[in-house]
Amino acid sequence: MVGKFASLCWDGLTLQNVSHRKIVILYLLFVCMSLLFELFLIVLYSVSSLIFYSYRFSPSVEYYISGAILILLLFLTVSMFITTVKNHKNIFSKRNSTDRAEELAHAGDL
Repeated sequence: MVGKFASLCWDGLTLQNVSHRKIVILYLLFVCMSLLFELFLIVLYSVSSLIFYSYRFSPSVEYYISGAILILLLFLTVSMFITTVKNHKNIFSKRNSTDRAEELAHAGDL
């Protein structure tokens, strides 16, 4: 039961059932922005660690827990990005004429 739920969550996070080009590209941009934000937070965490060390300040347990959570989020974001790119390789390849014709037909339906 829990394994099936985890599998469904992972399928949703990596867009397993989504094939629309614009949705996938926007999602990947969002994941890249979240990755940049997490890297920024890691830099802040590292700088604060250096400041704490230089002033011989001992942070609380919550500080160390937040660092561990930050690293776990970074691993999750990187794995989501890699899996999504691997699953949607065909979106980044050159589009052929059938894709363009399908897109024009869909635009006519709107």
